[in-house]
Amino acid sequence: MPRARALAILAVLVSTSAYALGACPVMMISGAAERDNIVLTFRNSGKLPIRQLDFSCTPLQAQLADRTNQCREANALFYPGMQYTVRYPYPGATRGSITVTVKSVTMSDGFVWKPAKKQPCRALRIVPGKSR
Repeated sequence: MPRARALAILAVLVSTSAYALGACPVMMISGAAERDNIVLTFRNSGKLPIRQLDFSCTPLQAQLADRTNQCREANALFYPGMQYTVRYPYPGATRGSITVTVKSVTMSDGFVWKPAKKQPCRALRIVPGKSR
């Protein structure tokens, strides 16, 4: 009986560490600037639905760099393999170039994935007047 319990605990630890070692579950596809909003298109490249998604939206201008917006989808359901588009207001209500990075991803099973130096997510630069 103790051996079976140890194997069950080991299986849980291995499955949790597999999440932590995985690549970024969000593939940034494109970004665009609208008159009042930034528009992000991304794909859930993970194996589970995403329940919550946090982006960091940082203006490139030095005087506005302290106005980082928390671009957040707090109550979401993004299925694996699907492409989604979201809109956020400009940080500080000032239209300008913005860098968007993934801050954290909460999976449907409750696991929170955060980028690290060894597993970064692609950053996206949005410049008004240009689409990427």
